[in-house]
Amino acid sequence: MLKGNPERAFSGVFDLTLPHESRTARKARVELRLDGGEPIATELRIIPRKVPEGLEASFNVLLTSCFHWEEDKRGIAGMIVDDIRKTYQPDLVLAAGDQVYLDLPTLRNFPDDLSSLAEKFEQDYVRNWSDESAYARVLSAGPLSCVPDDHDYWNNYPMRTPHLQNTWTRGGRDRWELAARRMCEAFQHYDSTPLGTPIQFDVEPLSFFIVDTRSFRTPDLTRMMTAATLQALSAWVSHCAHHGRIGIFSTGQSLLMEKPSLFGRNMEDAELPNYADFGVLMKELERLMQDAGDLLVLTGDVHWGRVTRLVPTDSILHGRQAYEVISSPSSLVATLGTDQLAMLRQRFTGKPWARHPEGRQAPSVFSAPGMQNRFQAHTEHLQHGNQVCLLSFQRRGHNVEVTPRYFPLELGAAPVSVKPFLLRHGA
Repeated sequence: MLKGNPERAFSGVFDLTLPHESRTARKARVELRLDGGEPIATELRIIPRKVPEGLEASFNVLLTSCFHWEEDKRGIAGMIVDDIRKTYQPDLVLAAGDQVYLDLPTLRNFPDDLSSLAEKFEQDYVRNWSDESAYARVLSAGPLSCVPDDHDYWNNYPMRTPHLQNTWTRGGRDRWELAARRMCEAFQHYDSTPLGTPIQFDVEPLSFFIVDTRSFRTPDLTRMMTAATLQALSAWVSHCAHHGRIGIFSTGQSLLMEKPSLFGRNMEDAELPNYADFGVLMKELERLMQDAGDLLVLTGDVHWGRVTRLVPTDSILHGRQAYEVISSPSSLVATLGTDQLAMLRQRFTGKPWARHPEGRQAPSVFSAPGMQNRFQAHTEHLQHGNQVCLLSFQRRGHNVEVTPRYFPLELGAAPVSVKPFLLRHGA
């Protein structure tokens, strides 16, 4: 796909089997040697098998999304995450969409041939994955799992978008999609399975299901997930119920967003409720709450942070609850016109993070197709500005206590601790 003289970026997937005596280790040193050259060595953190018990120990997840390198050339995100690691070493980094912005700069006239597009996209990825002043120090803070969202392809993918002429024709969209998908396979999908295969693993008593709801969306809104993904989702819910696991579900967009109008989904972005299989997704998550226990959803996308508690209003799920935690952005993308007006207003108001939108309260009552229950939604916290969120999980008997901490990505800013909540076992 790629042409020209620059050195190419290659990726490989390596399955490593630890010696039996090292199965409980938290780190592993790995050396790689290619064609008899000098060995390349690195130290890898290992995701623990269980959430630790005790008042001091915790399992830590760093939630991040939406990083535009042009707005963080000083490397602030990396500096703050380096500081976080001194106190709370992440056991998992969860990048919940827009790890790159392939469709920027906004006014660029992009080439329309496959090789040129792939070369441009490769450069974007190599910078964010390897440049210490870009996203590299965030992504390498712990074992990494990614889910792509629209800008990992283009704004409002797979729909055409007004500012990007490559999307105005079917052929242009196909070429851009293919080049972007190959880069996503190479950099974001850390598994030997095909792109789009959900990532599933347990950290007892938690079970994670990390799913791409962007790469296989259809323009006619019939689906956002493949049939194989829906089968995997159903099997995961059954696994949680059978083995007594608390479900952690993660994807690139919030489950609680209202369904955009025709204008909104064509000019901005479609949300999960726009798609016909959203009801199937919500039916399975409701089954998880009924058969396994509480649910935690981790996501990004919206350019503000929020913690929401969902309490069912119907007796069938009496005693159950769900939480959704959003962390977005880590570096807000530039928006022509809107940013200039915001900065002008800031001169008069002095308001910090003037370019960033205000967070939205969750709808007071949430219901979705496929679900039998309605939920009262309580917004526990709103976070403004560039941010990452660190969630610390601690065992409390059969249950798990979760403490979200938002870290503003601003030098000298203090972290914001949100009231801890309990995820309860279904038994």
